[in-house]
Amino acid sequence: MSFTPPPPPVFTGKNYHIWVVKMKTYLQAHNLWNVIENDIEPPPLMANPTIAQMRQHSEE
Repeated sequence: MSFTPPPPPVFTGKNYHIWVVKMKTYLQAHNLWNVIENDIEPPPLMANPTIAQMRQHSEE
């Protein structure tokens, strides 16, 4: 059985106060919140990375 993570929440112009919490949680779960909070550019992942390289990249 495989698990497909849910897509990011889409802002439809309504209920911003709910969407913003969902989006922040989504970004934190994918280890991307620091990119927003610190306004940094994440380094690119090399072409055809191994699983170990992807894990290391996400930890950096």
